[in-house]
Amino acid sequence: MMRAHVHPPGWRRALSQLQERFRLSEMAGRKARISRAVDALALKRFSALCDCSEAIRVRLQFRFDGQGLLLMDGELAAGVTVACHRCLEPVRIGLESDFSVVIAASEAEATRLGAAHDVLCVDGDEAGIVELVEDELILALPERPCSKADCPQAPPTLTPAPSAEVEPEMMKPFAALGAWKPLAHRSPARR
Repeated sequence: MMRAHVHPPGWRRALSQLQERFRLSEMAGRKARISRAVDALALKRFSALCDCSEAIRVRLQFRFDGQGLLLMDGELAAGVTVACHRCLEPVRIGLESDFSVVIAASEAEATRLGAAHDVLCVDGDEAGIVELVEDELILALPERPCSKADCPQAPPTLTPAPSAEVEPEMMKPFAALGAWKPLAHRSPARR
């Protein structure tokens, strides 16, 4: 006689985020949605690039398209601290990303689909939340996080920029050569 293993209520919540795995084809077949708050420390590569003291808000939706491709649409949001590209001081920014990817189960499939789609390659049909969102979070980090033209923490420059109110004098680099001209060339009427 076989016994089915019965899980206690709430057993899925007892799993840590790193242990929780999703069968992707099943999720897409049910058009399932996942909404989680993910600890940034679980995302090793992402947390090495920035400081994220709050949970990352993750929303994912799975589905199959008309051609049978497994699609994942997602929204990510977090507040992170990164180094300013101008002054290297910490800058707090809001990080948001909306994305849609095709999930490929092998490198060969990812290569075949890569020309026409954004592809996320996973090993097999199961994946965890970290595998599904970490690359998108890394791609969402800005290349130049301090977007202000006048960074409040930037060190002063040695030469101040010219003010816009003062008009620069018209420079005439060859004006001194006029003194070398003979007088006959300077008179308007020449006979």
